[in-house]
Amino acid sequence: MKTNYKLFRTIGAMLLAATVLAGFTACETDTVEQNGGKLPDKEAIESTYGMLRSNASTGNTVEMLLTAGTGFVTRDFYYQQTKPAADGTTLTLRIDESLVEGFNATNGVECQLLPTANCEFPDGQTLELAADGQRTASKRVRISVEGLTAGEYLLPVTLAAEGSADDSQTLYYTLTVRDPQPGDYELHDGSDLFFVFYINTNQYQPLLVQDYLLEKKLARGSTVAWYGTVGNIINLRTVSIKYDETSGRAMLDLGSDMTYVLGHASKYIWPLQESGRKVCLSLEGGGTGLGFCNLTDEQIADFVAQVKAVVETYNLDGINLWDRNAGYGKEGMPETNTTSYPKLVKTMREALGTEKLLTLTVYEEPTATFWDTEATGGITVGDYLDYAWSGYNSYTEAIQLLDPWHPNESYVSAYTQKPIAGLDASRFGCVNFPIYPQAKTDEETLMRDPSFLIDWIVNEQQPNKIVVFDDLRTSLQDNYEAVWDVTFAECCMCMDDENKFILGSRNGYTYRFDNHELTALPSGLTGYGKWQKDW
Repeated sequence: MKTNYKLFRTIGAMLLAATVLAGFTACETDTVEQNGGKLPDKEAIESTYGMLRSNASTGNTVEMLLTAGTGFVTRDFYYQQTKPAADGTTLTLRIDESLVEGFNATNGVECQLLPTANCEFPDGQTLELAADGQRTASKRVRISVEGLTAGEYLLPVTLAAEGSADDSQTLYYTLTVRDPQPGDYELHDGSDLFFVFYINTNQYQPLLVQDYLLEKKLARGSTVAWYGTVGNIINLRTVSIKYDETSGRAMLDLGSDMTYVLGHASKYIWPLQESGRKVCLSLEGGGTGLGFCNLTDEQIADFVAQVKAVVETYNLDGINLWDRNAGYGKEGMPETNTTSYPKLVKTMREALGTEKLLTLTVYEEPTATFWDTEATGGITVGDYLDYAWSGYNSYTEAIQLLDPWHPNESYVSAYTQKPIAGLDASRFGCVNFPIYPQAKTDEETLMRDPSFLIDWIVNEQQPNKIVVFDDLRTSLQDNYEAVWDVTFAECCMCMDDENKFILGSRNGYTYRFDNHELTALPSGLTGYGKWQKDW
């Protein structure tokens, strides 16, 4: 297929600031202009001229990329004039298949018309321009890949009259469908260990997780139970909530690194999803004094709308909430309370629906009262969560066992947590493993033989197979070199209740972490920092 027109040339730029994302989800009350979106006067300066626009593009072409199989993306559209309208007007959007041929000829592509079954307009196809108004509220178009084969598709929507090709009144939604790219190694299904990973995009590309390869084999003998890549839930960070002093809004701050990653999702995120992983954003505090524990109801609704817009726009699998680094107690900021966070959890679940994951990291005071429905304003927090897990993984401490259901309150962990109301023990990860640097060589910190974990498993107190790991790393020439990968495998060995070898039996399983791929550079040589960010 000859394609001179670069369908993806604005994918990196289409992720606008979080304020823009908030604008196209909550535009009834907050009109947001995109940069470069000023409407030129078509003729004389005194004339009034209008255009059909989208926040996802600075022009009239909105480009999308999806993988064949299942999935969808949501984009927006609105109408804007150069001057206020004299009278109120209702504008009706329609799909004009006659525009496909002209678009293909102009851009040197061979798009086919997107089937009507693959698009819907959840808010309707009419736009209301009020008297004295210049811009309508934004509405959504939802484009699905269900049943489509690899190729290029076009959805031309227009306000122009029948037979007209006025591009100022038309939006061209282009969809490229590609075949799945699952990678070279099969993802372990999580049957004996279910892995939850965090990746800090300020340092690494998300593709780092593809090189986390484990082998499980008989401790006595050569039989391999399985060998493959691991990581069932991937939480990308850093994304934060911040306070906007001018508007008083709680703003979703993606940051420059996450903005780049999402804008290049076809490279950094979709290959992970195509192997069977769930890729989520981890949200935390931004140091402004506003966090999950001191939001008003209006701020919660606004913030959740911003989050939902990002999840839908980039077809992410869900959200992880980790209330840390908020900077509570700053002058001029509201005091924390025990109902704000539960309200946020409930509102987030209702907005995302049951198809998306909503997980929570238990950490310090923000989650301390989640067992008490009276303190949470009657909200049973666990009813709205898919999973929760411990957030205690300091590099200066031994591995912590946080088991809210443990019968002995004086067990090894320095931290305690009562069970989250409504959350079954099978959905709570009790151990979050730090990846220790080489400099931390004392026995208490490295915990080469964490006997309390073994006792916990032997006594059949382990409620599930969830294994959580702190921010993943690659092989760097620093204090982590040649130490953390051994610890990684040993922690997996301790958590597997089939590993009778370390429990005293001569028969059982052991784990080997294969770090070869972390240093195998594209040139065929080995080196350091393979998956450090490349932008």
